[in-house]
Amino acid sequence: MATEAPPDLASTLSPEELKAIIARGYDTIAPQYLAWSGPRPTTTRAAYVAQLLDLLDPGASILELGCGAGVPTTQTIAAHPKKFHVTGVDISAAQVALAREHIGRGRVAFEHADMAKLHYEEGSFEAVLAFYSIFHLPREEQPAMIGKVVKWLKPGGYLLLNMNTKDEVVHREDWMGAPMFSFGIGVEGNRRAFEEYGKGLKILVDEVAVEKVGRFEETFHWFFAQKE
Repeated sequence: MATEAPPDLASTLSPEELKAIIARGYDTIAPQYLAWSGPRPTTTRAAYVAQLLDLLDPGASILELGCGAGVPTTQTIAAHPKKFHVTGVDISAAQVALAREHIGRGRVAFEHADMAKLHYEEGSFEAVLAFYSIFHLPREEQPAMIGKVVKWLKPGGYLLLNMNTKDEVVHREDWMGAPMFSFGIGVEGNRRAFEEYGKGLKILVDEVAVEKVGRFEETFHWFFAQKE
């Protein structure tokens, strides 16, 4: 059951505590989540990934933030004939372990980490992807995350991600067997975050899209941008 978290609950938990709950939640439900999400790839994500991979040169370096169990996106990128160099990051150790099982250690460099604490040299990647993961960062961390990614991109590199459309804190007390949080700053908040922290990015696509996920329809805010 999803409810907007009471203000007193959200205010009593630090960003680190919130993210620890999220990490433990995915550790707990990793196999169940894969069994549910694996057969339900969204056409929106698949279309954007295909478009991005067509634009990239062979051997390009790609960072995926929130790679989960590696299905389907990391798998698709790793198997591409352009032989991309892929780094997959996830806050859940169990998810990373599943991703290594599906893809293998030699094909993708996996890292168990909080994306907000990552440090890469400027200009490290030709593309950075974040699907259904930015909204697990507390609201105050989401704009700054965009700024970090801009620095990691090489000139001409691409950023592809989606965000929540509502300004809210959602607390699921029992999501597939574990508590879970997600956060949004709203469509206009997302755009302001890109305006303030995405300096140097040219926005190619700014789309609010409705997706069919199993029996349900969900709405996400997609951004596809290129570093100038």
